[in-house]
Amino acid sequence: MKALAGSNVSRGFESRPLCLMNYRLDRRYVLPVIGLHLIAAGIAAALAFWVWAPLGILVALLALSALRLLAWPPVAVSTDREGLRLGGRLSRSHVGIRWQDVEDVDHDGPRLYVRPTTGETLVVMLPRVGERAKTLVKDVYERLNEANGYRRYDPDTPPD
Repeated sequence: MKALAGSNVSRGFESRPLCLMNYRLDRRYVLPVIGLHLIAAGIAAALAFWVWAPLGILVALLALSALRLLAWPPVAVSTDREGLRLGGRLSRSHVGIRWQDVEDVDHDGPRLYVRPTTGETLVVMLPRVGERAKTLVKDVYERLNEANGYRRYDPDTPPD
């Protein structure tokens, strides 16, 4: 089958999945929110004990919410075949750009600058994704190459 279709039939699946990639918020940004949830749960527990017992439901909800945030931090950046999205369901705003609309990409230390054809610059703060920052940069370069149909960006040696 490879002889008929070419030598790199399965290349895309070996290098990285072609589906949606979520890069979650690093734990150091999530832990303060978890702490606030647990403080609120403690206050609600004290009030439930002394004032009104049904507040125990609020205690359980706050504790479950803290556990959910610990297990699955919010999505900071998503990439797919269509484009790049900053922010997830829990963020204030969603910013997205299609790969075909990207004019240039620069990588400067802790920031990835994505410049669309419209002129403004989209800044991706790499420390927000923690240890997966290098994977995100490589993913952006590879998806741009795939969307444009050529190898303009070298994912193995992104500019610093």
